[in-house]
Amino acid sequence: MLRLTRLLDAPDPAPEARPAATLRLAYGERVKSRLATMSVDGQAVAILLPRGSVLRDGALLAGDDGALARVEAAPEPVTRVTADDPLALVRAVYHLANRHVPAQLALDHVLIERDAVLETMLRGLGLRVEHIEALFDPEGGAYHGEHHHGPSHRDEVDTVSATVGEQLSIAAHAGRKP
Repeated sequence: MLRLTRLLDAPDPAPEARPAATLRLAYGERVKSRLATMSVDGQAVAILLPRGSVLRDGALLAGDDGALARVEAAPEPVTRVTADDPLALVRAVYHLANRHVPAQLALDHVLIERDAVLETMLRGLGLRVEHIEALFDPEGGAYHGEHHHGPSHRDEVDTVSATVGEQLSIAAHAGRKP
């Protein structure tokens, strides 16, 4: 079994150190610090990373034995939200952020994980909702992947990927006294 314990900063290793494995993972798998999975070629893999690690498309993982693996985002079912009016799309992002929904932002659309309740809300706001298969890579956090609400000390926080909504919440809470 390939054990991967470190997320490397360098995106492209030297030619002699090319990754031996490729991991194709959906977003829900890329935010787990502990994961048992299979490589594209069928090799068993254990990912053991620090809490709060988020694997982006193209991330490079290493094992203690020097083994390398590259992460590829896997296409997955998502909801594409669009509007004729840019302000309507901004309003949608506001409502999604208020609910701490992971969202991938673009100038003309927003991608979210499929959720019938959210889709009903978005349609009610006058937006178009479409089910598609796509790579899903939502916004990261204001604190490089850390999640922080309220007066807790940063070293006591259970770190996870901060979404757009969490970024707004973090900013709102930053000015408050505990």
